[in-house]
Amino acid sequence: MKVAIVMPYYNERDLLVSSVQSILNQTYTNWHLYLIDDGSAKGNRAHEVQWTPELMSKVTFCYKPNGGVSTARNCAISMIIRDPTGPSYDLVAYCDSDDVWAPDYLEQQVKALTLLGSVFNEADMVYAAPDHRFVDGTKAVPYGIADYPEFPGTKKLLEGNCIFVSGVVHKVKCLDVGFFDPELNSIEDWDYWARISEAGYKIRKNPNATFVYTVKPGGNGSKSNTTVYEKFHKKHSAFK
Repeated sequence: MKVAIVMPYYNERDLLVSSVQSILNQTYTNWHLYLIDDGSAKGNRAHEVQWTPELMSKVTFCYKPNGGVSTARNCAISMIIRDPTGPSYDLVAYCDSDDVWAPDYLEQQVKALTLLGSVFNEADMVYAAPDHRFVDGTKAVPYGIADYPEFPGTKKLLEGNCIFVSGVVHKVKCLDVGFFDPELNSIEDWDYWARISEAGYKIRKNPNATFVYTVKPGGNGSKSNTTVYEKFHKKHSAFK
């Protein structure tokens, strides 16, 4: 199974290095990383880092004017869809440039999506619950998003916006729903998972996969406002 990894990035070089290193440390190695720099300042740009030869053989860099995280992810998706140079992809994974995967994260997610008749009921998309940490590594308290120990059903899961983007891997066919919505400056991932569900694809929790979600003041979660939620609920009335 070939995995395309989508990573948007903007101006946090040290966190980026840690995040990319966690991908290089994966026990599952059949992946290619699309690292999209969303207009970082000179000296902070992703392609300016002295990456190892190992990474350079498995990464596609793209630098674009700043347009937000949705446009960055969409840039990667466009390349994944039309990439003529390598083997076609089976799975798509997401990892934000300030989050960190456990070494066996990708291996566990690939297993969940490829074991037919398993407890995951032939899922099309799997998600993992995060370990919340501050930038310095100390434990952080989740900011109000529920983590159900068991899969609560898609409707309840999506009503509460309970899926973190860096914990998601889905089959490449889920890209049929299109691109991330650039009009949403936050909860754009919530919108995407809702569209995947509405298209009839099965979503399941994978309790065997783990990753660290980095909690920062002023992160995208703090940008949510009434207007953004109104846009979401207009698109997805079933999740009000």
